[in-house]
Amino acid sequence: MHGLLPAKVKRRALSLAAAFAVPAAIVTAGLALAIPAQASPAHQASPAHQAGTGGLSVTIDSMNPQYAVPGGTVNVEGTVSNQTSQTQTGLYVQLYTSQTTFVSRDRMDSYLAHGGDSSLIVAGTPFLIPASVPPGGSASWTASFQVSTQGISTFGVYGVTAQLQDLSSDDVFSSDQTLLPFWPGQRAAGLLSPLMISWLWPLIDQPHNQVCAALTSNDLAASLNPGGRLSALLAAGASHADADPTWVIDPALLSDVATMAHPYHVGGRPNCTGATPEPASQAAASWLAALRKVTPGQPTVITPYANVDMTALVHQGLTADLATAYATGDAVADSVLPGTFGHELAWPPGGTADLSVLTNLATAEHVDTVVLNSSEMPPTDSGTAFRPDDAVTSLRVAGLPMNVLLSDDTLTGVLKAGDTSSGSLPKATEFAVRQRFLAETAMIAAEAPNTARTIVVAPPEDWSPSETLASDLLGETTTTPWLTPTALDGLSSAADTQRTAPRQPPPASKASPGQLSRSYLARVRSVGDQLGVYKSMLYKPQPAYLQSLDRALVATASAAWRGSGMSQGLAQVDNLRDYLRNAEKRVKIIASAQVQMGGSSGQVPVSIQNGLLDQAIRVKVVASAATTSQLTIGRFQDVVIVPPQQAVTVRLPVSSAPQGSTAIQLSLTSPNGMPLTFVTGKSLTVASTRYGRAILFLIAAAIGVLVLTSVYRGIRRWLHGDTHLVNEEADPPGSVVTGTSDALHPTEAPDDLADVRRWVDDA
Repeated sequence: MHGLLPAKVKRRALSLAAAFAVPAAIVTAGLALAIPAQASPAHQASPAHQAGTGGLSVTIDSMNPQYAVPGGTVNVEGTVSNQTSQTQTGLYVQLYTSQTTFVSRDRMDSYLAHGGDSSLIVAGTPFLIPASVPPGGSASWTASFQVSTQGISTFGVYGVTAQLQDLSSDDVFSSDQTLLPFWPGQRAAGLLSPLMISWLWPLIDQPHNQVCAALTSNDLAASLNPGGRLSALLAAGASHADADPTWVIDPALLSDVATMAHPYHVGGRPNCTGATPEPASQAAASWLAALRKVTPGQPTVITPYANVDMTALVHQGLTADLATAYATGDAVADSVLPGTFGHELAWPPGGTADLSVLTNLATAEHVDTVVLNSSEMPPTDSGTAFRPDDAVTSLRVAGLPMNVLLSDDTLTGVLKAGDTSSGSLPKATEFAVRQRFLAETAMIAAEAPNTARTIVVAPPEDWSPSETLASDLLGETTTTPWLTPTALDGLSSAADTQRTAPRQPPPASKASPGQLSRSYLARVRSVGDQLGVYKSMLYKPQPAYLQSLDRALVATASAAWRGSGMSQGLAQVDNLRDYLRNAEKRVKIIASAQVQMGGSSGQVPVSIQNGLLDQAIRVKVVASAATTSQLTIGRFQDVVIVPPQQAVTVRLPVSSAPQGSTAIQLSLTSPNGMPLTFVTGKSLTVASTRYGRAILFLIAAAIGVLVLTSVYRGIRRWLHGDTHLVNEEADPPGSVVTGTSDALHPTEAPDDLADVRRWVDDA
């Protein structure tokens, strides 16, 4: 049991009205109508009772009003739950309050964690649980007290405790604590001016995009539906424009929601096939339309694409990826939301960043304002109980001025307690978060009421409150008298008397809690290098395609993959790697294994095949022979453009002095010489036989012999006067001449070339 009270508990007479005329309760109480005025000291339940009552609990579910004023009445409601195996009877709830305000936020936090102390006094009359509570059952209770009777008169925060006790023994079974701010009016409070408060309102989620048009999963649909996380945040922020929240939006979320507003696909294989079709999401379209109405009139900050883990990227030397994330995020946001959004303000994931990160943001991304967790720059005098909760300070990084807005780390933790995965919260949890937030702000204002102060509220990036809680918190910002909403971009110029409070600077180099590990980012670096090689060969790619590649790479470095999200991040890395492998294997070198070359020189054909569906490539063909060989490769058009689904042939001019075989190695590079390591190189053999030269020599020799013999025959005939004129006495054409004929000439002259033809044929 925690929260046991000292022996100051006063027993009060329980009226029949308090018992709600329930006979069972009257019998259980034994109802001596008057109970002695002085109670015995409160003590723990007996061992027998403890065995059966370990599951008895009391919670405070609401308090009205949420802060007390002079002469007011505070009404408190709650629930008693029985998680034991026995029916419980004879129970009552008694309220107690502290008599003085907490002197510091630390004391207040300690009270909530550890329960009451000796300063608590009885408040109001006890509430008798009017019936037995069965195992697993619960009962509601209500009680009230007058502010004036509790000594509550000073601006600040007071403790309120509800104790569940046994009517017969005064054993305390359970207790619950809450905080009650008291507001006596600005003059009585001595408040110089209301506390200026600024909200960061994050719309950030895991990235679901990939190179293919399909989303990686359909998880976002539930978050966009009414009651979902993103739906609740947008609805609450849009309905409280007077709270001046600054929207912090991840462009990856905008891209994913815009995709879902039309018929879309989910999942699929690395080659962009096999995805599951989904109808257009009406919730996505409505959410995006509502956001487009809100952002033009309210301050909006765009994060780097996928809200990348900028601290981890800088620490691992991946600053180029951070620059890509900023450029990609700006382009996506401009295409989805109306207006122009700069990124002069940065909110590192978790609100943590060292000087190396701030230097990169200032010099490379021209960021002049950064929001950090207040624990990043604690006061120089850490021993003092008073914490200067001013939200504005400044630094000089790389010679450049930078404004630093410090979000209250305690409030961030308070809001984290309001997370829900179902869209709704138990009443007790919702009340506890709302009341704690109100009390923390009152404590900040009351610590130094005579100073002008500012405060920045930064929920976790993945904050998941119910819509009711989110709306109530923003509503408190506008209606609470010690708070005044202020736009975040106006804090730097707002009056703040504690801005010069000495603070420790951020460390020069320090890992952020939970940042992406070195080994994880090594895989991101590897797939990034692979992507760079792939992009180097693309010829005039469409900007949309290049952007899809950049988005897929940047998404692998999202801060959403910290901690338990790493497995999903690794899946993103593997998905991009597999896509690139599938695309890269479609580019090939096609060449014969061996090429015969009859002479000492010739042309060797080599084809480059581009199997990509939509992307042309521009590559450089690299051909080389061993340095010890005498084969040389002449100049040729080595840079070629290959349209998609086509092949282009390149002819290599080669020459070789000796007869024999020589190997040529073929590979591809980008036009600027970056090796395309994913393309399998080819080795072809050029065989130089010299047969072609021998055949030409023989043909030339034969032609020469024919010419010489023809000349010889002509000269001989000329010398013999043989003009081949027909003799008048010769037989007419077609006559048969016998061997005894007196004809001067036979029917056919002797074949003077027969010997030459036989020689040529033999050759």
